[in-house]
Amino acid sequence: MARGGSPALDWIVLKVAQRCNLNCTYCYVYNRGDDSWKSRPALISDVVVAKLAERIVAHCAQYGLDAFVVELHGGEPLLLGKKRMQRLIDMLRQRCAPVRLRLILQTNGLLLDPEWLELFDRNGISFGISLDGPPEVADRFRIMRNGQGSTQKLLDKIRALRAAGPDFNRLMGSILCVVNPDLDGGKLVHWFVDNGFDAFEFLLPDGNYVNYPQGWRGVEPYRRFLLEAFEAWYAMGSAAPQIRLFEMMMMGFMGIKSPLDALGGDLRRLCVVESDGSIGVSDVVRICRGEYANDKLDIFQHPLDLHASVYRLAQIQQPCAQCQACPHFASCGGGYLPHRFDGAGFDHPSIYCHALYALSERMLSVIRRDLPPTLLSDPTTSLWTASLAE
Repeated sequence: MARGGSPALDWIVLKVAQRCNLNCTYCYVYNRGDDSWKSRPALISDVVVAKLAERIVAHCAQYGLDAFVVELHGGEPLLLGKKRMQRLIDMLRQRCAPVRLRLILQTNGLLLDPEWLELFDRNGISFGISLDGPPEVADRFRIMRNGQGSTQKLLDKIRALRAAGPDFNRLMGSILCVVNPDLDGGKLVHWFVDNGFDAFEFLLPDGNYVNYPQGWRGVEPYRRFLLEAFEAWYAMGSAAPQIRLFEMMMMGFMGIKSPLDALGGDLRRLCVVESDGSIGVSDVVRICRGEYANDKLDIFQHPLDLHASVYRLAQIQQPCAQCQACPHFASCGGGYLPHRFDGAGFDHPSIYCHALYALSERMLSVIRRDLPPTLLSDPTTSLWTASLAE
């Protein structure tokens, strides 16, 4: 356990590159009010990597951890280049021994090629790709620096990599898809499945009460999208793809607390380390600006988990009374912290509350309908919430 009895930090999002070859209009890094990237080194240095490894070893020794996750991120992490990426991986692994590092990576996929896949394979790295759907809709937001769309280029690249062998499908973990409320959620689920993706995640666009998501027309379009997507997914039965948001929300009704930050997961368990070594909270919180967008800590002077107390995470991430009294709180966890901000604090439901509530309500109805009666009557299922009662 970490300071004050909180869960020990065991995950770092490492910004190995501060720039990106895309200019997505909804991006929380470049287009939602956070300009800190402009003052940071474009690429991480060996000095920062070496110090980070030292901090990871000290942190794991202090809390008795034998495993730790480092998520390579950006900007676009592949801008680091293959040689520098391999050097970074080697330095982390060698200097963090005997801590068992799990390395994962999130990319927009446009720079992927067979050599990158080979690098990931020999280093035991899985990766996720950002993809918002078919080009005719995704390219309204996912644009190149020259203003041109990016999606067809990515789909062509994925098709070529799949044709070359099994490595792409074997190494790719999941797709991250930012919800477009103008789309039919059910049709989008089928589009992903038809294009060979069996695991993807829906992300609600980042925003809050003082900095609404791009094109905000209220929560209703998101409610409709999520319900359409859920109906299509649930109807697939055993053939359904993995959609973590839906799976985690349903598990919440079964007494299993989600670690997912979008569902109220504890942000004390992770931190972001920037290319200059600055330590921060989940970087989406920077859209709240003020103290949450200011650098206060760095790996050269501070331990990795000090951000939890400096930014008062235990206090600010506490769900509001309205959420805690809600019959569906076990499912959504109060939503994502930055989506609760009102300019002064986080003591509010998410701006997506009504959408998450409607989705939870629908999930509960199918659980009641489809769960085996013997399981419902089993006394060992005492973790089920009172909301399951008729």
